[in-house]
Amino acid sequence: MPDPYAVSRAAGERIEALYGRPPVELAAGAERGGMLYALLDSLDALQYADRGVAFQTEQLHRLSAPDRAIGPVEVAHITDAARRLSRAVTVRDAHARVLDNVLQSLGRVPQDPSAPVTSTLTPPASAPLPVRSR
Repeated sequence: MPDPYAVSRAAGERIEALYGRPPVELAAGAERGGMLYALLDSLDALQYADRGVAFQTEQLHRLSAPDRAIGPVEVAHITDAARRLSRAVTVRDAHARVLDNVLQSLGRVPQDPSAPVTSTLTPPASAPLPVRSR
């Protein structure tokens, strides 16, 4: 089974490469309204969406387990679970696309490691996040 958190993990790694510190450490110094705050907020939304996809996938697997009897009521539940999974994937992919576009427009500015993190950024040449195709 593929890693359900691969998309948000890749985004977190790109933010870490951009700022030189893990997102968890960066969160302490992020000021509301700044680029760093916006990136970390977008990453948080993407991680939440990844969890939704994982949860809905597990629900669908549980409802359609081979040892379960499937009658008319179960068919309705399975259909609903598939609809919810589809919606969760769509939300996750939308968050991933937006964050990917923002990260592609940013680049790391060399700085003194002891200097505070700023959001002064330059255009990069970074690889895109793995996003599902339509």
